[in-house]
Amino acid sequence: MGQPTLLGERRVAGSLLVTGFAVLVVAAFLYGDGAYPAGHAWQSNALTVGLVLTLLGLTALQLVLTDSGDRLLARLGTIAYLVGVVLWIVDDAIDIAGGRFIYELERDYVVLACLAIAAFGAAILRTQILPRWVGGIAVVWAVVCPVLYLGHIFEAPLGPNLITGLFGLMLLVHRS
Repeated sequence: MGQPTLLGERRVAGSLLVTGFAVLVVAAFLYGDGAYPAGHAWQSNALTVGLVLTLLGLTALQLVLTDSGDRLLARLGTIAYLVGVVLWIVDDAIDIAGGRFIYELERDYVVLACLAIAAFGAAILRTQILPRWVGGIAVVWAVVCPVLYLGHIFEAPLGPNLITGLFGLMLLVHRS
């Protein structure tokens, strides 16, 4: 692929990741303290849109990383994030349908999203499409975030998405 196409793919990946992060921030504010008012469907829809935009952004980032020499890590990260998003959406659908919230599905999303972030971070370190510190922070956060979450110290299940927002921002502002 030519250079203009790679820059276009970076821009698409960055835009999707930043937009997904922004929608997830809105969804987090809609959820507030976890109480589900009458507008719960809006909260759920915002969350689903944010997660899917992030998944699409990571898929586009996978293409950029593949073009830069990564053949495995980003692909594994994309699959892990995909499975995590499916689990989250199923959990949310059960909850909205009148069932009960299933903590184990949320927990599995956090673990899988962190594995995805670690894989993408390692691929960034390996290919250097972004500054090395971005990949390093991703790997460190991918280890710290689930420990904090599973230990009930940090109860924000969307914590892994802080890094996807960083990936998106850096893809938009950094030119390699």
